[in-house]
Amino acid sequence: MAREITSEQEIWVLTGEGADLTGYNSQYVKKLAQKNWRLPENERVIKVRKRRSHFFELWLPDLLHYIDEVGYGPHQNKE
Repeated sequence: MAREITSEQEIWVLTGEGADLTGYNSQYVKKLAQKNWRLPENERVIKVRKRRSHFFELWLPDLLHYIDEVGYGPHQNKE
């Protein structure tokens, strides 16, 4: 995964796109967005904005920082 993103770039991704870019499950990224959305704006780890009724966009530099610093890593499907 390429991490050549500067914080000045305006890069918003939908939860599904964020999951594809990070390798995380899309439901995990969606729940991460929902949890951050419920927090006051100044306490959010990841900038989130809501689109329509249930679609969220995440600030990609914050999402990548979260993955590197806090995240647990993508989990393989159990067979």
